[in-house]
Amino acid sequence: MQEVCYKTGCDNMAASAAVRRAAAVVFLITVLSTKQTYSKHTNVVLVGATGDLAKKYLWQGFFDLYQAEHAEGNTFSFYGGGRNNVEAGGPLLQEIVTESRKCSTEIDSCIQHRENFVEMVKYHRLKSEDDYTELCKTIEENLKQSELEERGRFFYLSVPPFAYPSVSANIHKFCRPKEPEAWLRVVVEKPFGHDLQSAEELVESLSEFFSEEELYRVDHYLGKQAVEEILPFRRGNWDLEAMWNTEHVERVEIVMKETIDVKGRLSFFDSYGIIRDVLQNHLTEILTLVAMDTPQRGNLSDFQQKKLDLYSQIQPLTSEGSLIGQYEEYNSQWQEELKKEDKDSSQSATFAAVVFTINSDRWKDVPFVVTAGKKLDERVGYVRVVFRKLLADENCIERACPHNQVIFHIGHGKLKVPAVLVSKGLPKPVVPMGWVEYEPPADMEIFDLPASAYHVYSPEVIRDAYSSLIESVYRGQSDRFVSSPHLLASWRIWTPLLKELEEKEPRKYPGGKEDSTLQYVLVDDKLYFLSDLIVDRSDAFAFSTSSSTGTLNLATLPSLFRGQRLVSGESDKVITQLANDIKDIALQTLQTKELFHIAFSGGKSPLKLLNYLVLESERMGFPWKQTLIWFVDERCVPHNDERSNFHFVEKNLLRYLDIPMYNVNPMPVGGAYEECDVNGADQHHSKVSNILDGAFDYVLLGVGSDGHTASLFPGSPALQEREKYVAITDATGDVEVKQRMTLTFKSINKSGNVGVLLLGKGKHGIVKKLQDGGVDVEKLPITGVKPKQDSMTWYIDHQALFGQ
Repeated sequence: MQEVCYKTGCDNMAASAAVRRAAAVVFLITVLSTKQTYSKHTNVVLVGATGDLAKKYLWQGFFDLYQAEHAEGNTFSFYGGGRNNVEAGGPLLQEIVTESRKCSTEIDSCIQHRENFVEMVKYHRLKSEDDYTELCKTIEENLKQSELEERGRFFYLSVPPFAYPSVSANIHKFCRPKEPEAWLRVVVEKPFGHDLQSAEELVESLSEFFSEEELYRVDHYLGKQAVEEILPFRRGNWDLEAMWNTEHVERVEIVMKETIDVKGRLSFFDSYGIIRDVLQNHLTEILTLVAMDTPQRGNLSDFQQKKLDLYSQIQPLTSEGSLIGQYEEYNSQWQEELKKEDKDSSQSATFAAVVFTINSDRWKDVPFVVTAGKKLDERVGYVRVVFRKLLADENCIERACPHNQVIFHIGHGKLKVPAVLVSKGLPKPVVPMGWVEYEPPADMEIFDLPASAYHVYSPEVIRDAYSSLIESVYRGQSDRFVSSPHLLASWRIWTPLLKELEEKEPRKYPGGKEDSTLQYVLVDDKLYFLSDLIVDRSDAFAFSTSSSTGTLNLATLPSLFRGQRLVSGESDKVITQLANDIKDIALQTLQTKELFHIAFSGGKSPLKLLNYLVLESERMGFPWKQTLIWFVDERCVPHNDERSNFHFVEKNLLRYLDIPMYNVNPMPVGGAYEECDVNGADQHHSKVSNILDGAFDYVLLGVGSDGHTASLFPGSPALQEREKYVAITDATGDVEVKQRMTLTFKSINKSGNVGVLLLGKGKHGIVKKLQDGGVDVEKLPITGVKPKQDSMTWYIDHQALFGQ
């Protein structure tokens, strides 16, 4: 097995390796000269040896440890304990160990080690004090008979937490090593309590039997290779570490998603829920590695203190900064599996998102958002450190300027392997020890960017988390485990929130790839489901649990889109807000003027608005009789033609309103042979000039996929019109009616208020091009809209904003 440098430091590892090699040499010399077999021997006892965790991971981890240390002259005895008697438990354990141990490569030495390992594992019943007495008597006799010097005793408790006190008492009473130099290390698995009180009781109970140095609490995420690399990466890249702060970092995302549900483990999961199962332990531990000040290499006390310092800086978690969900089939599964009645239901969350804020100079105003869920669109885990955008470059018009970012890809997802990704816009990182440059498929996109936009590194040898952590227990690397002070500090943060959330009903979601129910937005340290919110306020980040990238997509949602007000939400809510904004502006205008002048654009986007106005005008109190209706542009066809913008508005709005037709001002396009009358443009210019001085009270625009607005198309001579309010233009592309009449920038930009409406997934491409604020009127005519009164609002629904 390849050695990898962990947080305790490569120097210490190299030194320990040298010590082991020296010990091996001494051992060989002793054997040759005395013909005796003195060796450093470790006794390993796995309690719960036939359980699922042992089958899937633990025996493989112990086999990997045996292989690695055998070459160093260190020896082992392995004991598997369970509640069955030897006649039943022995054959079962042999079957498990035989079938589940794998060699990374089928070389002769590994195959021989595997055969030896299976023979070495011995089963003992561990149910009573007498059983532990018998086991530990056997250990002592084997040491004496084999003349082995004991290095230490390694107990792994793969049992439920309620069994910890009795098992611990028996280990303490009967199984401590006799040799004063031999160590005792006891490993326990999560959950470490249900809340602060239960965690304190568990800590106190275990402290009766073991010192803090003897106890190793496993959080297996700390053994995942990308997580292991977080602190070494920060230490090894000081130019990036210098940017690891609020001045440069915009946000941090820590995400764990799974496609599976919890059927089959509901008896456990329903008592804990997703927050206790994943967020309180795995994701919080990862957050500390990302956010803590970097400790001195190999200094355990400094590591522990800096981690505690970070916990003290985390601000109280709030229900307003949290969202919870439950997949729709959960209750039926719960009723069936736990034999509940149909009238019974459970409120246990299977999805949660929580925002952390940290009160420190380093992390002030940087949100850390942790998210986890079951039955989502894919299985993936990652940490994403997203840096603030710098000034937009000249390429931003063609493609939205991307955020620079550092990603610790924990596993699964598109990449499949653990990886560290660093944007090429950041300083090139040092290749981590034991890692190599990795080239993903050329067509792969990661967070909407090609994989080629990143430096990507992956481990030379992929290791299972439990194998890594078992080796760390053996080496005494306690900084890779959860100490009692850190455990209690975490529960102090989470317990008040969990109590608050007991009163909060989880949002139901169907789950799967097409589900967008759980999209949410962060506004002022509060989280909202996007379907519940019109975003029209301070800086916000919008999250989607289903995205084309195959990962949790987090897109920046500023309060000002291209420097103007942004209204965003589900399309119906955007339309409602737009209609009410127009009504409010109309009533405000009529306080000082006799009439309100509004110009409607054509196209499909306004249809929902027109339908809403038909249904809600009376309730809203819209002043139609004091409103004059104009048109932003018109196709050169007769007004009764289905392709006419006038016909569109007349068909979907005007015919339903009590409004005199002389309040309607269609463009005089003529329309014979689909050509406009040039004199008509001059005539309409004069009308707009004489009545309005070119300035409408409200202009409603759309945006085409090519960036055109009104009938101002890319490259059109009308883009340069500075004298006329109205012009004749030709549409670009494959369109049925080429020639149009349109308002020019001279009129649009002189108007009192401008609204730009973009609805639907088909508008996402142009939104991406526009979102970074670049201006290129010839390529993207909409960027030429700049009302003098700076009274422009963008109305963009979630599909247009997020592409789904």
